[in-house]
Amino acid sequence: MNKKAPEICYSDEGNGQVIVFLHGFLESNEIWNEYAEKLSENYRVISIDLPGHGNSSLIDKVHSMELMATEVRNILEISGINKCILVGHSMGGYVSVEFAAKYPQFLKGLILLNSHAGADTDEEKTNRNRVIEIVKQNHIEFITSFYLGLFAPGNAELYPDEIEKLKETGKKMSADAVVAALAGMRDRHDHVKTLEEIKIPAMLISGEKDPRINPVRVVGQLKNAPQIRHEIIKNSGHLGFIESRDEVFVLIGNFAQQVYKKKK
Repeated sequence: MNKKAPEICYSDEGNGQVIVFLHGFLESNEIWNEYAEKLSENYRVISIDLPGHGNSSLIDKVHSMELMATEVRNILEISGINKCILVGHSMGGYVSVEFAAKYPQFLKGLILLNSHAGADTDEEKTNRNRVIEIVKQNHIEFITSFYLGLFAPGNAELYPDEIEKLKETGKKMSADAVVAALAGMRDRHDHVKTLEEIKIPAMLISGEKDPRINPVRVVGQLKNAPQIRHEIIKNSGHLGFIESRDEVFVLIGNFAQQVYKKKK
């Protein structure tokens, strides 16, 4: 069932204990459709279109991670949800770890997929600014060429239909919405300390051949967080929800069972 809070859209399926999914940059809540369909047999599953993405509105010039985390909190409050497992892909992971820092009282568990807890380096910030200028010139051309570079070598050719769907989703976004997300990621806070001090079960899932977020970077961020589980999926890139759909589903499902102490 699709619902709409003020300016923010989300799906709400199933009943019981809650799993909330957040998509990444130039994606929408539709990336989680297959996950939600299966998991909603045993859980209540919320999948949110982050500001400027999917069917949600542009709500500011910069969509900071704090702003997006607050919108997620608003959805939970509107939906009467007090506790959830939060799952975020890429940019959705940045929002998720910001949420964990700001609103820990809502969380039973945290999963970051193809994401990490660090801030942008100076080099990465410079690159974000360069991309912002490219987007301002021709955001459709940027979006069309964006997704192929996210896969592990040789994987993109295996998923032509999924790539076309991602392109269709991305091209619905305005240039201002793309810029707002890029600026928000550029300016995000470092939350390595948040992971080190987290009190709930947490798991990071990396792609062995992720061209955007090298798993070695994640390993470095977790050196003082031995309580956090880190799974590295072989032959997978930045789009684990596509490239390693079954493995990611099993990891999320098992994590939810353990957190909510459900029998298999």
